[in-house]
Amino acid sequence: MTDAPASTPDGLARDRVHVEREYGVQKWPAVARLIERHAAAEPTGSGSLARVHRLVARDYAYGGDPLATIEVQLGGARQHLPAAIAIGGAERLLADSVVDLCTPRTDLVIELGCGWGWHVLGAWLSGGPRDAFYVGAEFTAAGRGAAERLAGLEPALSFRAHDFDYHDPSTLASLGRFREAVVLTAHSIEQIPRLSRALVQAIGGLAPVVRCLHFEPVGWQVDEDIGGGSSRAYAERHDYSRNLVSVLRDEEAAGALRIDAIETNVFGLNPDNATTIVRWSAG
Repeated sequence: MTDAPASTPDGLARDRVHVEREYGVQKWPAVARLIERHAAAEPTGSGSLARVHRLVARDYAYGGDPLATIEVQLGGARQHLPAAIAIGGAERLLADSVVDLCTPRTDLVIELGCGWGWHVLGAWLSGGPRDAFYVGAEFTAAGRGAAERLAGLEPALSFRAHDFDYHDPSTLASLGRFREAVVLTAHSIEQIPRLSRALVQAIGGLAPVVRCLHFEPVGWQVDEDIGGGSSRAYAERHDYSRNLVSVLRDEEAAGALRIDAIETNVFGLNPDNATTIVRWSAG
């Protein structure tokens, strides 16, 4: 969720090849090396996951310099904050939001497009259901491998890195059927220019009761005149998501789900691509 301004040129096609190159070749192998370096200094067992998770997140997010100043969008305005406050606050908001959606019946917590597992594993560490099944669904083999290595530091955690492609969400069915699922996305649907309604249907098939949480830069899809933080122009320039909100509204009109809340442009670690929080439920 440390969304930095994209360096790709105008007119790019954010397809599987692009995502694999940016994340599978460049970003996630570098994080895997961080995980390996920190894990090598820790014995496997209780507490190791929390320590390595924190150290890797620190290195990945702000290079070990918590006082490094970054420009963010907060409260509708651009501000400069120490990286540890901005990124740490966003991380805490995400983890607590996931935990708050869980109930004693929640037996699946899954993040789609999980990368190296930062957020889904952070939810377990932050008090998510101890005995639930946690899944990091990820397109790149590098991301899945990093998440598996990190999760493997905690024997008490039930975790699987699942091969997942937003363009073919039917693979979620192979996970099985659960009592109650909590589903998260964090700046991963952003990478899918045109989302299929099949994704919502696949998510709904995970359990009779599903609660879904999207941390995605879609404020402009709610209100094109929202001003600041997100825009159609930015999304089109970087080939980011253009239809998440309309897909959810269509599914709600069809009776498949309920949109419970939309909080637009809550914060922006990239002030031009701020995060909107969308919650919906089914069942």
